[in-house]
Amino acid sequence: MQYHFAQSLDQARKFLQDNEAVLVFFSDESCNVGDALSPKLQKMLTEHFDRMQFLEINVQMIPEARGHFNIFVIPSVLVYFDGREAIRQARHINVQALGAELDRLYSLYY
Repeated sequence: MQYHFAQSLDQARKFLQDNEAVLVFFSDESCNVGDALSPKLQKMLTEHFDRMQFLEINVQMIPEARGHFNIFVIPSVLVYFDGREAIRQARHINVQALGAELDRLYSLYY
């Protein structure tokens, strides 16, 4: 697992095209929940899903990402396999439930 921070919408889209499995975390500066959630998600990927990449998109830095990815609530998590959205969770994200859902898809994919 590698951590990546998108600097632009084009960079984020290219990253999704270039990597087969990506967890995208949407945050902004005003979200304290996101500050606590991001390290937990990164730890989960490192320990259980080592072939998956982590991409963070700050919607205050890249406001057009909200519209492109249909993000209405922060924090939000999208999981992509082969450039296709497979999981979407927002607001109240349960790391264990997300891990279980991700485990099922990850084991099918790999």
